[in-house]
This record gives sequence, C-alpha cells and structure tokens, in this order.
Amino acid sequence: MKKIILICLMSFFLTGCSLLPRFTFDTPNTVPQNIDKSKAKEICKGKAEWDDLGNIKSCSKGYYRYNEGYIKQERKMTIVERVKSFFNTILGWGIPGLIVICILFPGAFTIIGTVIGRLFEGVYGIASQTLKKVARAVQKTRKEGKEINQSLEAELDTENKKYIAKIKEQEKIK
Repeated sequence: MKKIILICLMSFFLTGCSLLPRFTFDTPNTVPQNIDKSKAKEICKGKAEWDDLGNIKSCSKGYYRYNEGYIKQERKMTIVERVKSFFNTILGWGIPGLIVICILFPGAFTIIGTVIGRLFEGVYGIASQTLKKVARAVQKTRKEGKEINQSLEAELDTENKKYIAKIKEQEKIK
C-alpha cells in the first residue's frame, strides 16, 4: 500500500505539468506596432504571359501558386513602461523573497531592523537635531554678534543639553 501511495505521489509531482505556474511580474510588450498579413494567389489554367513586374511570364494550363505571409513588428516600450515593469518585477519577487527569508533566516530581520533603525536615528535622531541647533546658534552668533552662550541657550532645549553633557562625559571633555 505504501508503494502505491508513493508511486501516486511521485507521478503527481514528477509529471511535466507544474503545480506552480511560472512567475512573471514584468509587463510584456503586448501591443504590436504593425502587423503585415499578405496572401498571394496565382492561377493560370491556360495561355498566360505577363511581366514588366506583372510577373508569371507564360503558363499554358494549370499553373498554381499560393503565398501567405505574416510579419508582426513589436513596438518599443516607453521609458515609463520600462520603469513600471522594473518595479513590478522587484515587488513581485520581493514578497516571495521576504517569505523565504523569514523561513530560512529569521534572524535577518533583526539585523535589517537594527541597520534601518540606526540610519533613521542618524538622520532624524537626537544627535542630528542637536548638531543642527548648535549650527544655527553659531550662525546667529556670527551674523548678529551675540554671545555664543546666549545663542546656544536660545536654541537648545533640555534633551539637547542632556545629549551634549553625555557626549562630554563619554569623551572626557571639560
């Protein structure tokens, strides 16, 4: 019985048809620019002569010729269509990729989250805010001729002052 179930499962999974369809997320160039269909039929069945680009040039009974042509000329995708196709592909493969990463490498999100958090902290964090406020205070001192301590007192709030004190303590600055 086990062998029969195994054979059934193998025949189901190892056949030519796939359970999962082929994933394509890009936008194919589906609208052709030009389609040329042509059919040419020449029949004679007795005494014919032509040319000067009328062709045939004699026949005399049952001559038969049939030509059929099909030429499909694709148009080039615009830059907007290419960009959309690129992002569709990235997003389409990104979701299954995230699922695979979650399953195979669950610790990767901790690392990615830490890196992204540090980047946001560097751009929008207290250190960045404090530096901008100190730079503003120095500019006011230069332009208006105020004393640096007054400019810093006006610009910095308690959080910024605590951060500066922490840095001074870490770097042993007096």
